[in-house]
Amino acid sequence: MPVTQKSSLSAIKTDPLRNFKFQVVIQPQSGNALGAAAVTLGFMTVSGLGMNLDVIPYREGNMNPTTQKMVGQADFNPITLTRGVTIDATQPQILWLQQLFTVQQGTGTTAAGNDYRADVYIYVLDHPYSGASAPEKAGFHVYNAWPSSVAYSDLDAGANQLFITQLSLAHEGFLAEVATSTGQSDISPSLVST
Repeated sequence: MPVTQKSSLSAIKTDPLRNFKFQVVIQPQSGNALGAAAVTLGFMTVSGLGMNLDVIPYREGNMNPTTQKMVGQADFNPITLTRGVTIDATQPQILWLQQLFTVQQGTGTTAAGNDYRADVYIYVLDHPYSGASAPEKAGFHVYNAWPSSVAYSDLDAGANQLFITQLSLAHEGFLAEVATSTGQSDISPSLVST
């Protein structure tokens, strides 16, 4: 007796997005050490996209059985970008930190200016597309980001590992959006870097 395969209810539209295919674009604000043009970098991991809202409890004497809860301040987790250290004439994170130190120490502005903030765009790309033609299926626009810490992996002569750097970004919030259809990207223009 032949075996018939039952048709699946799943389709590309119902498949969750893959988290291993993403792109990070850093868009400097005017006068930034990274230059005027957007910098597209590859990273191994991006973590920390999250927000916490403080809860303000409030109680009145005539409402003893319950506590009213109100929304307090919003706080955004630092975003950590991890990548392997490569031999490159310019290391964007180092230039960015050097400018931040110059501004913070009050030793004058650099030739690039004194605005060390940048907008960061993080795109989750569609799968199974390959190369630069993959449409963006989700996007995060991170506002006013700046490097709050840089760390390098331990050096160990007995290890067989990569030399890794982590860049943590403080920021003032983000806008998130997921595409509503398959095919070409349909995320809003506000999530597209200039």
